[in-house]
Amino acid sequence: MAYLRWRRFTELASLDRPWLGELFMRKRNKPIVAAPVEKWDAEYQDGIYDRLNRSEQRHHHRLLAAVIGDRWPNPRVLEIGAGEGVFYEALRAHRPARYVGVDFSRPAIERGETRLAPEIAIGEVKMLLGDGRTFATDETFDVVVFSECVEHLGEVEDLVAHYAPNLKPGGAVGLTMWLALKPLRLWHCLKAMGQVLDEAVINTPWGGGWLVAVVRPKDAVE
Repeated sequence: MAYLRWRRFTELASLDRPWLGELFMRKRNKPIVAAPVEKWDAEYQDGIYDRLNRSEQRHHHRLLAAVIGDRWPNPRVLEIGAGEGVFYEALRAHRPARYVGVDFSRPAIERGETRLAPEIAIGEVKMLLGDGRTFATDETFDVVVFSECVEHLGEVEDLVAHYAPNLKPGGAVGLTMWLALKPLRLWHCLKAMGQVLDEAVINTPWGGGWLVAVVRPKDAVE
């Protein structure tokens, strides 16, 4: 218990003190490597991620959706690493004009197409199979969302540069991330790349928490 409390303190303190995170990070030079698509496919097929539908697992989605809806009425949203589109269910209350969810797991996309079939039928939602590192579209959006996936998509500078053409003027990047020292490195990089519009931490009853943030890249002028 004492270790968990210490780790929690360190993670929170590291949000604004990158040097502290680097000091206590174990295996700091080991890169974060994404699991192969076959692993994600099997876990979606086995229902491993069904728990993400539970209310206590979706507080970060609700907060990010509310922040987006407050800043961009009827927003156009692209979500990378969308899974089966669970985030959209939080966004729905804010009447999005357009939502495109992208994931590289075919079972996840197929489940999303079933879950969001009414919205897909009227053209409000689209679920697409694609690699979040290389996905390309001609559409533009108010927000590009990375919910608990940015640590699997390579260098954050390259990622933001890749999706910058898809941001409308004044657009932003939306982020949720489980608080941990190594992924926080990416958050510090993202903060340095633009203006932080919103930033909050949501605590969980079982320990730990999510970072929720919206950042406007420097090139996304209003």
